[in-house]
Amino acid sequence: MSEQVLCLQRTMGLVKNFLTMNGLTLLSRFFGLIREILLLHFMGASVEMDAYTTAFKFPSFFRRFFAEGGFQSIFVPYYTDYISYSKFKGAKYFSSRIFTLIFWIMLFISITVFIFAKEFTIIMAPGFASDPGKLALTAEFTRIIFPSIAFISLSTVYSGILISRQKFFIFALAPIFVNIILIGSLFFFQDLTSAGRRYSYGTLVAGMFMFLYMFLCVKYQNFPSPRFSTIRRSPKVKIFLKKMLPVLVGAGVAQINVLAGTFFASFLETGCITCLACADRFVQLPLSLFGVTIGTILLSEIAGKVTKKQESDIKEIQNQSFLFTMRLTLPSVIGFVAMSYLMTSLLYGHGKFDQHAIELTSGILKVTACGLPALVLSKIMSSILFAYKDTKTPVIAAVISIIVNIILSIALISPLGIIGIALSSAVAAYVNVYVMCRKTHGCFSITKTVLIDFLKIIIASSLLLGVMLIIVGAQDGIQRTKIQEFSLMLFSVITGVTLYVLTLYLLKDKVVMRMVCKIKSKCMNR
Repeated sequence: MSEQVLCLQRTMGLVKNFLTMNGLTLLSRFFGLIREILLLHFMGASVEMDAYTTAFKFPSFFRRFFAEGGFQSIFVPYYTDYISYSKFKGAKYFSSRIFTLIFWIMLFISITVFIFAKEFTIIMAPGFASDPGKLALTAEFTRIIFPSIAFISLSTVYSGILISRQKFFIFALAPIFVNIILIGSLFFFQDLTSAGRRYSYGTLVAGMFMFLYMFLCVKYQNFPSPRFSTIRRSPKVKIFLKKMLPVLVGAGVAQINVLAGTFFASFLETGCITCLACADRFVQLPLSLFGVTIGTILLSEIAGKVTKKQESDIKEIQNQSFLFTMRLTLPSVIGFVAMSYLMTSLLYGHGKFDQHAIELTSGILKVTACGLPALVLSKIMSSILFAYKDTKTPVIAAVISIIVNIILSIALISPLGIIGIALSSAVAAYVNVYVMCRKTHGCFSITKTVLIDFLKIIIASSLLLGVMLIIVGAQDGIQRTKIQEFSLMLFSVITGVTLYVLTLYLLKDKVVMRMVCKIKSKCMNR
């Protein structure tokens, strides 16, 4: 079998796993979009929305320690080692010790945050100190929301087991139910309390559900599952914790990049924190679909191949994952840049989300979207490094990027305002990727063939950008209804996707040509 055929087979295998997990992720994001539309309809860019957005940063910060950015990334390779050699008793022993350790850590952190919620708020958003009402509301929401992270953190042990066994369907189904719970929370007890409080309690319930769901899924699959036990030292657990420490530090430092935006935005006008978060939510969709999804798949696949020392396969998987994600990420960036105002107005421009908030969010989105390729690549690169059990490189990259982010934010906030904060985060994301590339010593070496394929993607994306700007630019200054905005966006997306795929096909992109051939073959068989 030729090397080209093997390359295509590996790519199509990646596509299959990607579609399996990504179909449910896309459905989850659809419900998440409805949730965000309703949330902003009820609260808009208001004091209450700023308070909730800031309060949610606390559980989001700690979730990254124990979810895809931290704990899970190092837990999966170690748990996979046990499973690969059929040491199921050892797997259960190992996961039980880790589960118990997380329980005690999160119990301590939850109690601390509950007691000192106001002080944590001032650290997170010092600008709120001048507004006692906003400060008190944020502290109240923090006390309601934060216990949810304890349940989510514990559930990541179970989700790590599912990922290790490549049960992506079950894993990706959970966020759909979580979003449904959050949507429902906005409609319960409307006459009794505010939307922010209803949503905060909904966040707590969603965290409890996540833990119960993951626990039952592992039990149903009859996998070696963790249980609450005493904390005892063992060589494997000791090595895991030693590796885990830099991962936690790296995840924490990476989250400071996110928190830095809230920190500096708290000194600006009311609504800036909300608009910054709204722009980030747009970018989170392709980041989750492409970066997190591919990173999760690669983590389990490469971890198994590292154990079996299949280096040639690993290199090929890395190259194909890079090209595959860039085929999807670059056109997403172009769509956000060209249609930022149209998308923001269509999805958020109603209820209490006024014209000023639309224009502000649109400007932030254009800048934030430019950092999307780096964010996606950093997810993939860190997953590959974690599969190799290299926990130091992501930490070094994260530390350097946060320093760059803070310096640029201080320099740009005065002349550019909230746009300067968004620009600082985008630049820091590229610095993060650059440092990881320099520190890997050839782990991410790219061949001439990969460069040629990437050049084809650049050409197709450039052509797409020109056409999208012409289509959307021709409609500037025209007042439109929501139906007209939706029609214009739908037309732009369909035209753009068609042109992009056609250009790649004419440039003889191997993956696109393979997919077209498969479609033709199925049509002929019918």
